[in-house]
Amino acid sequence: MALNFLVRVALQLTPQLLSLVRISQRSTNGGSSSLMAFPLLLLAFLLVVAILLWIFALPIARAVTRGVPQDLFFGALSLVDCYSIAFMAVGLYYSTSHLPQVLNWTYYLFKTAAGSRVDSWQDRAPGYDMTLAFLPFIIGIILFVKGRSWAVALARRQEQAESSNPIVLARLPGSEESGIMGRL
Repeated sequence: MALNFLVRVALQLTPQLLSLVRISQRSTNGGSSSLMAFPLLLLAFLLVVAILLWIFALPIARAVTRGVPQDLFFGALSLVDCYSIAFMAVGLYYSTSHLPQVLNWTYYLFKTAAGSRVDSWQDRAPGYDMTLAFLPFIIGIILFVKGRSWAVALARRQEQAESSNPIVLARLPGSEESGIMGRL
């Protein structure tokens, strides 16, 4: 969900901010810098929220699933496999849900380019609408293709973080010197 939120914020607000920058550059009044402050702050806030969702995903998941048995059996799935499934599923979702729009815009661009003079078709191509179709599709393909390598890196990083944070063990009352240890 955090990855989806981050992608949606970046895809839907960034092109609008770029349009706003172009409009403010064309305007000649002195209030254009104050006009840009709020959208930029909003974008920065939403990006920070998305990053915080990603960082605190595990504590949030623990809080949501409190009281639910935590023993889940996934067979032979490792942490890398679970991350791979997540990255590839999000990538597959984005690429398949935006494929019809990509095909439609590709057909439109070829038809417009074939029926126009050399550079006049570029003036009729709506950049924002095409960005909303092509960018999620490309991000989906990248997530699907690179998902396994990113999953390996993320799992390795998580395992290193867990190994550097040792589990505190204590001696149980009545245990012998041989060392029956229990978790706190």
